Amino acid sequence: MFFLFLAACSNNKAETSEAAIPPPPKYYFYPKANVYFDSVNKDYVFLSADGSSWQSVKQIPAAMQALMDKSVFIDTAAQPVWKDNERHKIIYSAVLYASPADTQEVKPVTPIIKAEPPQEVKKEKKGIGKLLDKIFRKKKKDGASN
Repeated sequence: MFFLFLAACSNNKAETSEAAIPPPPKYYFYPKANVYFDSVNKDYVFLSADGSSWQSVKQIPAAMQALMDKSVFIDTAAQPVWKDNERHKIIYSAVLYASPADTQEVKPVTPIIKAEPPQEVKKEKKGIGKLLDKIFRKKKKDGASN
């Protein structure tokens, strides 16, 4: 009988200690609104309007609620969750709101340059061609000689 009493007491202590530990918070992050939602405690955590502190409330303003469209579950959240906010904004904004066009390489547009026709370049003649030019070339009228 004494053993049954001890067993019953030890079971009560185990149940009491298990009930005293609250479950860890499970956060969903809404990057567009920059809001965390704790689904266990039903709390919203967001940056105050002046950006100086983080607030935890049960109900958020309607304007902020309108921005809460896409969310992501944060599996391993630091405590407090907002300590990793800069990293969360970068990672999850890109994941949720990126489009395939954001990652495609944009080919540079090659400008079309209208080239002027090449000017005639007078080649200096050599050998027999040069000799024949000297013999049969027309003389300039202004008196200058070549």
